[in-house]
Amino acid sequence: MNNLFVELRNLFKSIENYNCFVCSDTNPIGLNLDIQFRKNSTYAYFNLSNLYSGFPSVVHGGIQATIIDEIGFWAMFNTIKRLGFTKSLSVEYLSKIEVNKELNAVGKIIEVTDDLVSVEVEILSDSNSKTRGIVEYKLISDNVIKKYFGLEFHQNFNRIINNDKAL
Repeated sequence: MNNLFVELRNLFKSIENYNCFVCSDTNPIGLNLDIQFRKNSTYAYFNLSNLYSGFPSVVHGGIQATIIDEIGFWAMFNTIKRLGFTKSLSVEYLSKIEVNKELNAVGKIIEVTDDLVSVEVEILSDSNSKTRGIVEYKLISDNVIKKYFGLEFHQNFNRIINNDKAL
């Protein structure tokens, strides 16, 4: 696992009430995805039970969209070492995803501009693309990081990023 990712996750955990539905290992009803990195891709292997269904035995589309957003965020962060908020999300449901199946979500950046990052994410089952999404993130400034997360988070975030750049 990428050490920068581990440090940022731990930094988020230091915020009171941090309880990410997708990646927090302390959320009792969350997905608890173990997100990893390989080269320019972010990915997670997982299996969703019927707790996350919409139609009987079919993973809810909103859960799929949530996974796409989370994998996209970490792909953005891992690649450009910046934070951003979701600006837009488009999802194409290619075929149903049944519960209790081995799944893989993979995300990679497709475009970076001055303040926007676009990431493509796919959810696959048996190497077949089931759902595809494009997430656009608005990169945030230091002032916004301070405002939303506090000065201590901002200072620790910059320490993490600067340590990574020094390696």
